[in-house]
Amino acid sequence: MIVKTLLSSAFVLALMSSMVQAQIDYDDVKTPKNAAWLKDVDMSLVPKLPIRAVGSGVCPDSTCDGTDNDECFESCGNAPAPEDIYGCPRDHHWALTFDDGPSNYTSELLDMLDKEDVKATFCVMGAHVEQYPDILKRAYESGHQIASHTFSHPHLMSLSNEEIIYEVRATEEAIEKAIGIKPHYIRPPFGEADARVKGLLRSMGYKVLLWNVDPTDYDVYMLRNASSVIQGSFKMAVQGNDTGLNLHEDPGFISLQHDLYKQSVDQVPKVIKQLKAKGYKFFTAAACNNDDNPHTIINADVAVAPAVVKMNAASSVAGVPKLSMQLPTAPASSSSSPSPSSASKAKASSVIKEKTAKATSDSFMTKSTASGYILSFATLVVYVTMFM
Repeated sequence: MIVKTLLSSAFVLALMSSMVQAQIDYDDVKTPKNAAWLKDVDMSLVPKLPIRAVGSGVCPDSTCDGTDNDECFESCGNAPAPEDIYGCPRDHHWALTFDDGPSNYTSELLDMLDKEDVKATFCVMGAHVEQYPDILKRAYESGHQIASHTFSHPHLMSLSNEEIIYEVRATEEAIEKAIGIKPHYIRPPFGEADARVKGLLRSMGYKVLLWNVDPTDYDVYMLRNASSVIQGSFKMAVQGNDTGLNLHEDPGFISLQHDLYKQSVDQVPKVIKQLKAKGYKFFTAAACNNDDNPHTIINADVAVAPAVVKMNAASSVAGVPKLSMQLPTAPASSSSSPSPSSASKAKASSVIKEKTAKATSDSFMTKSTASGYILSFATLVVYVTMFM
């Protein structure tokens, strides 16, 4: 009995270690602050809603505006607004989007996209733009859309108005230094943005870009699910299954992936092949929504005209290791494709689960690999002891 207790305790400790790795935040990233950034934001259109604590509250009423249920914090405020962008308004249009970069895997992804002549949308973090400005420049000059994803990937609903402005303006500054433009699109981290956050973003000139297909590539990385799960999510969408995220019932799709994860980047050629076989055409998120003005040129000396993205052909159809970005390749494990679920349940799951680990590369690789082996061993031992 003592042996069983000790072994069971080892299993629990290993499981806790694995979970902790999946919940590390970007606390070490310091977002620049400039009081001058606060002066040009019109606050008159920003609802006076409370700051919300970070949590995983699931809203039972998908129509709530974030004010009528104190126990329904965070995800409650994510009720879709008419102007939010979830998908493409035309059938057989697809926009691939990639969050949290640039990273040391983005160049490889750009090679893949170039080979397939596919334009995508990159929702970039300011902190990572500062680290990889040349990669961002290549993406922009290749005709890909550049959107903001804040500077340090915080839960915006947990920040003050001033802190949100700092996150957005600091990212603008990083992007401007790298490629001379200001993007018109922003993807709130984790997809979390209540009426207050959205009001602020609109006041700063942004359109909120979300998604209606979530392949959960962060689970492939963090939970070591099989990479085939990514393809399974795309397959569900093209087969007409309800992804649970298509809140505007768009006939075309915008998918969410992360160019931080090699496992996800490696799946891109297969995804493109799969979608092309079904007759899908690829566009940036802006282009598939008939917007040919996804950014403003701020510094013409830095900005270079990107490759033209034309719409005429279109008519035929939560993070990561710290800034070093040396991501380990997690071993694949067997897993089945995701099954469809209700819209509210899937949306809440996608919003909450898009939370990824952030730590230094060396320590993360050591700890995650070790905890993985410990967890696997402990699981085996528990099964054995069940029959002792």
